[in-house]
Amino acid sequence: MADSVRTVDVDTTIAALQQGLTSIPVEQAIAVIESWQQQLQGTDLAEDLGDLKAALTQGDASAISQILTDLGEDTSEAAADATGDVAVKVEQLGELLSQAGQSIA
Repeated sequence: MADSVRTVDVDTTIAALQQGLTSIPVEQAIAVIESWQQQLQGTDLAEDLGDLKAALTQGDASAISQILTDLGEDTSEAAADATGDVAVKVEQLGELLSQAGQSIA
């Protein structure tokens, strides 16, 4: 079933976050979150992404801020387990998620 697994484009996610949260339509954000959930199924990160999707749907800015900050910290920790370019990109993604969370607070 490897053919059915969608690969999440880390570079695209980083680029979107660099443009700022308000530049990402909610529908697009939810689609990206769902892709990440598929890739990270069975992990704490996938559960956090589900919480983020719910918070976005409800428009709960406080929850969105906290979840993004938590995701950023957890993603940065995950970078320690990666190597090479992947580690650099995952660390960058973690930092951007944390910054996004703090920008809402």
